[in-house]
Amino acid sequence: MLQIRKIKRSDIDFVIEITSENRFPGDKLLSNIENFLICESDGEKCGCGCIALFGGKGYISWVVIKERYRRQRFGDAIVRALLNIADLRGVEEVYAVGICEDFLKSMGFERQENSSAVDDIKKMIGDSGDSEYYRVSLKNYFKPCSQR
Repeated sequence: MLQIRKIKRSDIDFVIEITSENRFPGDKLLSNIENFLICESDGEKCGCGCIALFGGKGYISWVVIKERYRRQRFGDAIVRALLNIADLRGVEEVYAVGICEDFLKSMGFERQENSSAVDDIKKMIGDSGDSEYYRVSLKNYFKPCSQR
């Protein structure tokens, strides 16, 4: 069974291990621990992700899944949970960096040229060295069920 939950103190070693294996920068890795999520499958930790909220916007990074759990939609589950956090807090724009372009596009993100959010992204999640940034609007992203 898949579970997405908030990080616990006992998860920190797992997060450092999985992000180090995937060469993610660690300078601001756990600085936004309030919105850091862990993905578990049948009780085994298989991935993580984080969203930083700042200035009415959200910044996603460090979405990483263990190799053997990839292509099972766990990344989708983490990103949707992170977007839900942002939506519940009234955030309307979410940016992402350092995540596979095809994956982000499948989640509704669009590539941003010369994004005005670049400085905020670097401030909130660190400089990943990536020059490609992606944005999604949460306005109507989570559409309510139609009522009959």
